[in-house]
Amino acid sequence: MTAARRPFIYVPLRHHFEQNFHVRHRLERYGAGRCMTYEEVSDRDVLAEEIGREVSYRRVETDGASRAAALLAELL
Repeated sequence: MTAARRPFIYVPLRHHFEQNFHVRHRLERYGAGRCMTYEEVSDRDVLAEEIGREVSYRRVETDGASRAAALLAELL
C-alpha cells in the first residue's frame, strides 16, 4: 500500500512487539498508513475518512535487489 501510494489503516495486535514497534516505526518513516486500535476501526465514520484520502508518502526504495547483487558481486 505504501509503494502503491494508497491510503490504508493498519491495526497491530495489541501486545505484539514487532507490529507495535518495528512495523509502526517503518511506516512512520514513510509517513504511510494510519495506525488505529480495533476499537477505533469499528467506527465507520473514521473508516470513511480514509477512503480517497490524498497521501504524500515518501517513495519506497525499489533498488534493493540490485544493491544486494552488487555487494555479492564484489565478494565473488
